[in-house]
Amino acid sequence: MANRRQSLIILILYFIIYALPSLLVASFHNLGSQVFVIQTVDYLVGAVLLVIVASRMREPNPLEKHPVNWTKTLLWGLLGTVLVIVGQMVILQLTQLLGQSTASANTTTLLTVGRQYPFFFLAIMVGAPIMEELVFRKVIFGNLAPLTGQIGAALISSVFFSFAHADGHFILYAFIGLLFCWLYRQTGRIQTSMLAHILMNSVVILPTLLGK
Repeated sequence: MANRRQSLIILILYFIIYALPSLLVASFHNLGSQVFVIQTVDYLVGAVLLVIVASRMREPNPLEKHPVNWTKTLLWGLLGTVLVIVGQMVILQLTQLLGQSTASANTTTLLTVGRQYPFFFLAIMVGAPIMEELVFRKVIFGNLAPLTGQIGAALISSVFFSFAHADGHFILYAFIGLLFCWLYRQTGRIQTSMLAHILMNSVVILPTLLGK
């Protein structure tokens, strides 16, 4: 019961953190570029808050009963990064062969903002991945696994993850979500999928930071 309470707190905090910048823009029309500073701080502070709440869960969920050591966690995280990047390339190639657009409005918007305000990349590279792993993998996947089975929980979690990004590439984001669920299950540590998620986002962002 205590874990469910902490999980509910994580979900509520996540929705507040996610909605806060939009609410501020709607309330204060003269924020201008300050909204990106607010969003960056919001995501970074939010990630810290969610980690604190998650650390207070009294018992590990069934996926975390037998965690691997930290060396294996690191290796699985690196392997996951390679797999998710290769998987994305394959899916985007198939998408192109089917005559559909491979452009991601979500990614394009974030990179455009980041070019003008590089500090904003901290929100994308650190804040967002940590929060999303805690919400979609640890809370949703972890809590649903005993009820729906691990496959069912992974599918539900990944559908929610894909809808949350909402840029038309449903299968791509669902694949990413499923892969991160698999990494979490394989190691029993949410830090594995966090690492892969952070590195995945960094691979996309670093060329922009380096001016390429």
